[in-house]
Amino acid sequence: MTKRRDLFMLVPAPGRADEALIRLSNWLGELDGHPGYLGGAVLRESAGELLPDTMVLMLEFESTAAARALWPKLRGLQTPVTPDGDDRNPPDQGRVLFELPDPPALGASNDDPEPAAPTLDYNRGGGMLARLLHVHAEAVHEFAATGVPAHQH
Repeated sequence: MTKRRDLFMLVPAPGRADEALIRLSNWLGELDGHPGYLGGAVLRESAGELLPDTMVLMLEFESTAAARALWPKLRGLQTPVTPDGDDRNPPDQGRVLFELPDPPALGASNDDPEPAAPTLDYNRGGGMLARLLHVHAEAVHEFAATGVPAHQH
């Protein structure tokens, strides 16, 4: 069986980053027990290259079939990744990643005004999150560094 990972790039609504981190982290545990769900992780962008507080939710499944079996169970439920309201398939908003201003040049004045933040539709998790991207990926090769205990993989 080939492992599958689902990756969600999400941006919390202004002022809701801590709440989003807690909700995403708790939701990983709520999925425990779904057949074929192996766990997951919540990652936060840390280099300042994306929108502030950008997070990546990673779900790992034993197979694509196990991943696909989860989504029908979530229909009609409010989760951090399912759309709010009746619109079951709002488009991803990843285009904003290509609209971000260039970082300030070295030695640039701090007096320059901050560029306007892109407009996002926070349509996940009860208005808490905007989904930029969702990637379905099968693991085609994995490597574990020598000397790293198995529980750290």
